[in-house]
Amino acid sequence: MKAFAPFFILVMLAGCASQKVFLNDHMLNEASVKQVQELLESEGFEVQVISLQPPASIDSSTLLSGSRATFGPSVDRLVKALDELGYQNINTVIVQKGNHWYRGNNIGLYLFDAELTGKPGRNVQGEYRAEDCESMETLTLTRDQEFIITFSDSELLEGNWAVESMPYIHLFSSTPRLNFYYQVEFDRKKDFSWEVDIVRLHPLGNNVYIQDCVFVKGVRVN
Repeated sequence: MKAFAPFFILVMLAGCASQKVFLNDHMLNEASVKQVQELLESEGFEVQVISLQPPASIDSSTLLSGSRATFGPSVDRLVKALDELGYQNINTVIVQKGNHWYRGNNIGLYLFDAELTGKPGRNVQGEYRAEDCESMETLTLTRDQEFIITFSDSELLEGNWAVESMPYIHLFSSTPRLNFYYQVEFDRKKDFSWEVDIVRLHPLGNNVYIQDCVFVKGVRVN
C-alpha cells in the first residue's frame, strides 16, 4: 500500500491545482483589470494578465478554452463572479485550431468595458513591422496614445497618436516637431488552418521620415 502513496499524492495535488485564467486587458480600464484580477484570485483562480488585440470574431465579453470539458462548475463560479461586476451574457468559445494558450485546464478571458468598446483606434493598437523599408524597423501604437518608431541606424522617435477620423491616423510630437499621417487598410487572409486579420498603415504625404514605409501587423482569428 505504501508503494502507491506517491501516486495518490500526485493525483490529489493535480485535483487541487488552480485553474489558470489568461485575462486580456486590451479592452479594459486599469481599474477594471485590478478589480477583475483580485476577484478571480479570491475565487481560487490563478490569473495571468496579457495584452493582445482581440481577433475580429470577438467583439464582446468571451471565455475561450481548448476543451469543452473545461467549462464545468468552476467556470460557472467564474461567470457568476463576473456577473456581479457587471460583465453579463459572456460568450463561450472552444478553440480547436492553431497555437494558443488555452489548452488543458486553461481559460482565456476577454472582457469589454462599455466606454472603450466604441472608442476609435482600439483595433489599430499594437506593434507593426516596416514592409519594404530600409530606414524604419517597427512602429508601436500604445493604449496610452503614444507611439514609438525604431530605425535601423538612428535613435527612437517618440510622440503621440490619435484617430481623428477613420481611416486616418495622426502621429505628432512637439519635440522634435512633426506631423505624420497614415491611412489604415484592413484585410483578412487565410494562412494554413486559420485566418489572419491584417492591418496596414500607408504613409500620406512626402515627409522624409515616413515616405515609402508601409507598416503592417497581423492578428490571428480564432
